[in-house]
Amino acid sequence: LPGAGTRYQQAKRVLHAAVPDRLHAREKETGIIRQFLRDHVCGRRPGSLYISGAPGTGKTACVSRILLDCKDELTGSKTIVLNCMSLSSPQGVFPAVAQQLGLPAAAGREGVRRLEKQLTARGPMVLLVLDELDQLESKGQDVLYTLFEWPWLPGSRLVLVG
Repeated sequence: LPGAGTRYQQAKRVLHAAVPDRLHAREKETGIIRQFLRDHVCGRRPGSLYISGAPGTGKTACVSRILLDCKDELTGSKTIVLNCMSLSSPQGVFPAVAQQLGLPAAAGREGVRRLEKQLTARGPMVLLVLDELDQLESKGQDVLYTLFEWPWLPGSRLVLVG
């Protein structure tokens, strides 16, 4: 069929899971998230933001779009985006973050302690975006409690978005 290749390529382009140029009916939400990042990352104020909603409502798309739009504003900070679905266990978030920060791998309590030390030492703000955060649920919720406590540690430079 003449032109089938181009039609196939057009369909493939349309269906490719890319970050959309515009998110319709999400202006309010993107505005809130963008302002949060400006206040906290650019304003060097640690903090956390929890984004929730039903599957397919655009949580990941909104955050991805904002990270692209604010790339220049965020250049002075370290941005880490982790999809928690890719972790083998909730505790796996700690070595994954450590690796992104260029820290040597350390397991268990020692690894968490090293991370806390790093995130409270002088340096650029760290924006940690955890997609599929519900995957970090564990007995006693210790992983989630630890992560959400980090922005409140004295001297913290972490901004957490879940």
